[in-house]
Parts: sequence; C-alpha cells; structure tokens
Amino acid sequence: MQILEDNLEEIKTKADTMSDFLKMEYLEICANKFTELNILKYCYMELIRLYETKILYLDALKYLFKLQMIVTSNLEKAELFGKEIEILIKGGYYERVDGAYKNYVKLIGNFYSLKRKIIDLYKSEAGKFEKGNKNYSLLKVYERLIPMLGGSERNEYQKKLVIVYDKLGKVRESLALEKTISV
Repeated sequence: MQILEDNLEEIKTKADTMSDFLKMEYLEICANKFTELNILKYCYMELIRLYETKILYLDALKYLFKLQMIVTSNLEKAELFGKEIEILIKGGYYERVDGAYKNYVKLIGNFYSLKRKIIDLYKSEAGKFEKGNKNYSLLKVYERLIPMLGGSERNEYQKKLVIVYDKLGKVRESLALEKTISV
C-alpha cells in the first residue's frame, strides 16, 4: 500500500473511507512512515481502538505502549495507564494489572478512582464468565477481585468463590475459604 498523504487531515480522510482491517494496515504503514507527533498519536489511538473492537488485545497493547512512549503530559499518561488496565483485564492478563496500577499511582498519586474502575472491570468480567459458565476464568477473576474488596462485598464474592471451587472440584480450597468467611 502506497502512502501519498502528507498531513494528518489527508490521512484521516483516506482512513475514513476504508474498512477496519484495511484501515489497520494503512495506519500501521503511516505510523512507520511519519515522525510527527500528532500523526503518530492519531495512528496509535485509532489502532488501539480498532484492535480492541476486534478483540485483538495484544496488538492493542502494543500500540498503547508505543503511544505511552511519545505522550508527554502526566494527564495523558494517566489516561493511558487506565486504558492499559482496561485492556489487560478484558484480555485476561490479570497478572500484569498490578504493575500498570503501580505505575499509575507513581504518576498521579490519586488511586481511589482507578481502584474503583478496576473493581468494576473485574466485576464486569466476572459477570460475563458467570453467564458463560466459564468457571476456571471466573476463578482467576475472583482471586484478583476479592483482595480489593472490603466488608460485606468481600464476603459476597468469597461465597461466590466457594461455589466456583466446588464446581471445579477444589474441595480443600473451598473448605478453607468457608472457614475464613465472616458471618
């Protein structure tokens, strides 16, 4: 594919005429050809959005990391860390969420709003897995979600985790957790 466009407006106009997969290819070529920050930001943002809608989370993360490298303001970086966490959770990369969360806290310091967002994202994922009867995936989400909760909400999800343990045949874990649940 040949790139004849010279500026951001021309790139946007041409990209708007393309199908999603063709647009992905076009924007990747543009991102490699141009060095202007506004063009790179546009290309990366669009690629992240397109890959995320196509459930290609690793590719979305690749361009998110590239975008994080060129962004200079702390506010933009914080938004990108939030987006990174969202994509990591949607993609099932739960073990990487803590690292992104720590980077966000180092940068911004205000962690409560992001922590609430993470809890909501985990709950959303849990809801999808409950409907799909995907107990192993549900187990992984609950194991990440429960330590973030407190009080009655924590007890509620621990009870749900006991049920998942039973369904998966993890009797020892189920009995041990039942003993720790406060009434």
